Amino acid sequence: MIEDKDSADRIPEEIAGLLKAQSVTRECEEKIISAFGERGRRALKTVASRRVKKYVLQPSNRVRWIIVGREEEYLVIPLVKYCSCKDFFYYVMTGEAYACYHLLAQRIAELSGLFSEVRELDEVYDKVIASRIFIY
Repeated sequence: MIEDKDSADRIPEEIAGLLKAQSVTRECEEKIISAFGERGRRALKTVASRRVKKYVLQPSNRVRWIIVGREEEYLVIPLVKYCSCKDFFYYVMTGEAYACYHLLAQRIAELSGLFSEVRELDEVYDKVIASRIFIY
Protein backbone atom coordinates (compact mmCIF):
# COMPACT_ATOMS: atom_id res chain seq x y z
CA MET A 1 0.00 0.00 0.00
CA ILE A 2 1.19 3.54 -0.82
CA GLU A 3 1.94 5.80 2.12
CA ASP A 4 0.91 9.45 1.93
CA LYS A 5 4.34 10.53 3.13
CA ASP A 6 5.74 10.10 -0.40
CA SER A 7 3.56 12.80 -1.96
CA ALA A 8 5.18 16.16 -2.70
CA ASP A 9 1.85 17.97 -2.84
CA ARG A 10 1.08 16.74 0.66
CA ILE A 11 3.69 18.90 2.36
CA PRO A 12 1.99 19.66 5.67
CA GLU A 13 0.69 23.23 5.95
CA GLU A 14 2.97 23.82 8.93
CA ILE A 15 6.07 23.01 6.85
CA ALA A 16 4.78 24.95 3.82
CA GLY A 17 4.21 27.99 6.04
CA LEU A 18 7.72 27.75 7.48
CA LEU A 19 9.26 27.40 4.01
CA LYS A 20 7.38 30.47 2.77
CA ALA A 21 8.19 32.57 5.84
CA GLN A 22 11.70 31.46 6.76
CA SER A 23 13.02 29.45 3.79
CA VAL A 24 14.78 26.18 4.67
CA THR A 25 15.71 26.27 8.34
CA ARG A 26 17.03 23.40 10.46
CA GLU A 27 13.51 23.02 11.86
CA CYS A 28 12.10 22.72 8.32
CA GLU A 29 14.76 20.18 7.38
CA GLU A 30 13.91 18.02 10.39
CA LYS A 31 10.18 18.19 9.67
CA ILE A 32 10.66 17.38 5.97
CA ILE A 33 12.91 14.41 6.74
CA SER A 34 10.45 13.22 9.38
CA ALA A 35 7.55 13.51 6.92
CA PHE A 36 9.26 12.21 3.76
CA GLY A 37 12.21 10.09 4.89
CA GLU A 38 15.07 9.54 2.42
CA ARG A 39 13.18 11.25 -0.40
CA GLY A 40 12.96 14.35 1.80
CA ARG A 41 16.68 14.21 2.57
CA ARG A 42 17.57 13.91 -1.12
CA ALA A 43 15.15 16.70 -2.04
CA LEU A 44 16.70 19.04 0.53
CA LYS A 45 20.18 18.26 -0.79
CA THR A 46 19.01 19.04 -4.32
CA VAL A 47 17.52 22.38 -3.23
CA ALA A 48 20.61 23.28 -1.15
CA SER A 49 22.81 22.53 -4.17
CA ARG A 50 20.73 24.99 -6.24
CA ARG A 51 19.85 22.31 -8.79
CA VAL A 52 16.23 23.40 -9.25
CA LYS A 53 15.62 25.62 -12.27
CA LYS A 54 12.45 27.40 -13.26
CA TYR A 55 12.38 28.20 -16.97
CA VAL A 56 10.02 31.00 -17.93
CA LEU A 57 9.58 30.85 -21.69
CA GLN A 58 8.95 33.89 -23.84
CA PRO A 59 6.73 35.02 -25.41
CA SER A 60 4.37 32.24 -24.27
CA ASN A 61 5.08 32.65 -20.52
CA ARG A 62 5.04 28.85 -20.19
CA VAL A 63 6.88 27.60 -17.12
CA ARG A 64 9.03 24.48 -17.10
CA TRP A 65 10.78 23.16 -14.00
CA ILE A 66 14.07 21.33 -14.53
CA ILE A 67 15.88 19.41 -11.80
CA VAL A 68 19.55 18.80 -12.39
CA GLY A 69 20.05 15.25 -11.20
CA ARG A 70 23.14 13.16 -10.70
CA GLU A 71 23.00 11.71 -14.21
CA GLU A 72 20.41 13.66 -16.16
CA GLU A 73 18.27 16.76 -16.15
CA TYR A 74 14.66 15.96 -15.37
CA LEU A 75 11.49 17.71 -16.41
CA VAL A 76 9.04 18.20 -13.53
CA ILE A 77 5.45 19.23 -14.18
CA PRO A 78 3.99 19.91 -10.73
CA LEU A 79 0.43 20.50 -11.92
CA VAL A 80 0.12 16.88 -13.04
CA LYS A 81 2.69 15.51 -10.57
CA TYR A 82 5.01 14.28 -13.33
CA CYS A 83 8.77 13.80 -13.47
CA SER A 84 10.82 12.34 -16.31
CA CYS A 85 13.12 10.35 -13.98
CA LYS A 86 13.41 6.56 -13.71
CA ASP A 87 12.15 6.55 -10.10
CA PHE A 88 8.92 8.13 -11.30
CA PHE A 89 8.61 5.60 -14.11
CA TYR A 90 9.33 2.54 -11.99
CA TYR A 91 7.75 3.46 -8.64
CA VAL A 92 5.27 6.31 -9.05
CA MET A 93 3.63 5.08 -12.25
CA THR A 94 3.31 1.59 -10.78
CA GLY A 95 1.69 2.91 -7.62
CA GLU A 96 4.52 2.00 -5.26
CA ALA A 97 5.16 5.67 -4.39
CA TYR A 98 3.33 8.95 -4.90
CA ALA A 99 6.31 11.11 -5.85
CA CYS A 100 10.03 11.02 -6.55
CA TYR A 101 12.46 13.30 -4.74
CA HIS A 102 12.64 15.59 -7.80
CA LEU A 103 8.94 16.47 -7.40
CA LEU A 104 9.50 17.09 -3.71
CA ALA A 105 12.58 19.24 -4.43
CA GLN A 106 10.60 21.34 -6.89
CA ARG A 107 7.88 21.96 -4.30
CA ILE A 108 10.36 22.84 -1.56
CA ALA A 109 12.24 25.17 -3.93
CA GLU A 110 9.05 26.88 -5.09
CA LEU A 111 7.76 27.41 -1.54
CA SER A 112 11.12 28.67 -0.24
CA GLY A 113 12.16 30.64 -3.32
CA LEU A 114 15.40 28.65 -3.55
CA PHE A 115 15.55 28.06 -7.29
CA SER A 116 17.26 29.63 -10.28
CA GLU A 117 14.95 31.39 -12.71
CA VAL A 118 15.96 31.25 -16.35
CA ARG A 119 14.18 33.31 -18.99
CA GLU A 120 14.46 31.80 -22.44
CA LEU A 121 12.77 32.03 -25.82
CA ASP A 122 10.25 29.33 -26.63
CA GLU A 123 12.24 28.28 -29.71
CA VAL A 124 15.48 27.89 -27.79
CA TYR A 125 13.80 25.76 -25.15
CA ASP A 126 12.03 23.62 -27.75
CA LYS A 127 15.17 23.03 -29.84
CA VAL A 128 17.97 22.90 -27.28
CA ILE A 129 16.78 22.31 -23.75
CA ALA A 130 13.82 19.96 -24.26
CA SER A 131 15.93 17.69 -26.48
CA ARG A 132 18.40 17.10 -23.60
CA ILE A 133 15.76 15.91 -21.17
CA PHE A 134 15.21 12.18 -21.10
CA ILE A 135 11.50 11.38 -21.15
CA TYR A 136 10.18 7.81 -21.02
